[in-house]
Amino acid sequence: MEIEGYEMPDEMYYTKEHTWARVEDDGNVRVGMDAYGATAAGAIEFIDMPEEDDEFEAGEAFGSLESAKWVGGLIMPVGGTIVEVNEDVEDDLEMLAEDPYEESWLILIEPSNLDDDLAKLIHGDDVKPWLEEELA
Repeated sequence: MEIEGYEMPDEMYYTKEHTWARVEDDGNVRVGMDAYGATAAGAIEFIDMPEEDDEFEAGEAFGSLESAKWVGGLIMPVGGTIVEVNEDVEDDLEMLAEDPYEESWLILIEPSNLDDDLAKLIHGDDVKPWLEEELA
């Protein structure tokens, strides 16, 4: 769905800190930054990413972003172990704003408590009112 110019795919789960989670066919979870988060920060100048095999709980920062006007953490939507890091994003930070949901994913996670963690995220009919409030 599109909300005030920001694409927010229906199959995604979102955190209030603007990271998204998508459950892949193999049960792993791909994570990235949503369209609003990727553009609201301005031009990203630096990203700090985790290493493969690092473990995080849902709600923990797994990395950070820096732009000229913002520094902030990247928040884990679901807990688990990092199985892959998208190094292409580290090499081309402009990708984040250009394609936040496909090529610009950040990490792939083997989840540890998927159902409970997904239940705490923003999804479905809750996405539109949440983002509209953020934009107001």
